[in-house]
Amino acid sequence: MGHGNSNKLYVTHAEHSGLFGQHTASSSGFRAKPEGLNPAAITPFDCCALSFQPFSHPVCARNADGTGAVFDLTNIIPWLKQHNNTHPITSEPLTPADLISLHYARKPSGEYHDPISFKPFNEHSHIVAVATTGNVFLADSVKGGVDLVNDVRFKKEDVITLQNPHGLPSASVSATKQQAAQKEKVAPSTKLAIAGPVAAIRKEATPWNISPYSSGAPGASLTSTSVDPQTATARLVWDEEEVMFESIQNPGKGKGKEKDVGKRRAYVRVVTSLGGSLNLELFCEKAPKTCYNFLMLAREGKYNDCLFHRLIPGFMIQTGDPTGTGSGGQSYWGTPFRDEYDLKGAARHDGRGVVAMANKGAGTNGSQFYITFQPTPHLDKKHTVFGKLVGGDDVLDTLEKLPRKDGAERPAKPVKITEVVIYQDPFEEYKARLAKKLAKKAETSAGVEQAVQEKKDGDDVNWFGVKVGADTPLGLAGGAVGAGGVGKYLNLKRPTQRAVAVEPAKKRKLGFGDFGNF
Repeated sequence: MGHGNSNKLYVTHAEHSGLFGQHTASSSGFRAKPEGLNPAAITPFDCCALSFQPFSHPVCARNADGTGAVFDLTNIIPWLKQHNNTHPITSEPLTPADLISLHYARKPSGEYHDPISFKPFNEHSHIVAVATTGNVFLADSVKGGVDLVNDVRFKKEDVITLQNPHGLPSASVSATKQQAAQKEKVAPSTKLAIAGPVAAIRKEATPWNISPYSSGAPGASLTSTSVDPQTATARLVWDEEEVMFESIQNPGKGKGKEKDVGKRRAYVRVVTSLGGSLNLELFCEKAPKTCYNFLMLAREGKYNDCLFHRLIPGFMIQTGDPTGTGSGGQSYWGTPFRDEYDLKGAARHDGRGVVAMANKGAGTNGSQFYITFQPTPHLDKKHTVFGKLVGGDDVLDTLEKLPRKDGAERPAKPVKITEVVIYQDPFEEYKARLAKKLAKKAETSAGVEQAVQEKKDGDDVNWFGVKVGADTPLGLAGGAVGAGGVGKYLNLKRPTQRAVAVEPAKKRKLGFGDFGNF
């Protein structure tokens, strides 16, 4: 039935008891089901957010966005005394008087549940609390605005969201929304609602990078019980950087200068402390993400004052670590990114002066790179090549001849990268073209909207020359205002038809006739 390792056409006992899947009908299966933490939840709903242990005296600290963190009273009070009344999660001011005591409903087995529907709480539940009473419910049980346990009415501002792992519509109101609502009550808006064709034009702006494919959320919600139901079709939105990389790597047909390889490559100058420079050509069309990472780090000055920390004559020299130890350095995104040596037409270690990324394994690229002194084909399919040396061979020879420390691969004399100068960057040119294109598109849409709003002379005349919406209502006899009734359409003034001279029909001759035309 699709659960576990069984392909049988019926639900087995192991599946029904909760060993696999979501079949937890029996009590033994519920107890045997592993209580795994939902990835979207930071702390289990029955644990203290400070000690991560099950609480015995739960209290809630309310946040400005309408959510709340649950703590154990025996843990939060010493924390507040030690840290000058500071919230342990948000670092906002928090006093013991701000804590709200929570009241959970529990079954004899010790399981927390909703006091109204008696549904047990789990890692997928949307759990809320009422600030005025402290009672804890499921979000569906507080929609009426009445605390059914104490029979007390409450406002929506009193609802605190304790757990909402699937991003369901919040049952609480943030403080910023409350302030905005109060301002609207004090000073109501004077803007009038726009009706007609203009209102139809002013729809939500469609992202420029939206794809023609669906995100698959409605189908996933239809076939999975752990996904919230969704009925509206959601289109997938492509990542802006990935769209840029695809455009640089594979330009479309008829792109003109953009299709030129020279226009899709970057040219930089790496200035060293030796007094010379290394001129590099970056293969942006072969390794777009790697080249973009290098260029963005260079623009931020991450490569300034970086040591050449590793030197192996006849092999390569390595740099790009801001710490100078050989074990540091992050990518532009702050996380390791993918390799690109498996792309179509990827460059290889086929000569001297090849520039490639240093890594600790597959998919661990950061900021460090190396320059080879000779062909190293054994590094193909292991390191991403993203450039080559096009100038400064004498500087590379000097770097290769630097003396090294005894028993180490570090140069004896510290040599640094003073700066990286960028002469050509195809990614910045792409961004400029895209911004110009989007601005032109926005200007065109604004012009269309303005044209709809402005009424021109002759717009109210149809093809037949009749004025639409004239002062005299159509169908009123003699222009009498207020005339009506069943026969109001019988008095329409119609144009008189012109008299047309009708020729008499010619009589048809019968018989053979004479031989006059023979």
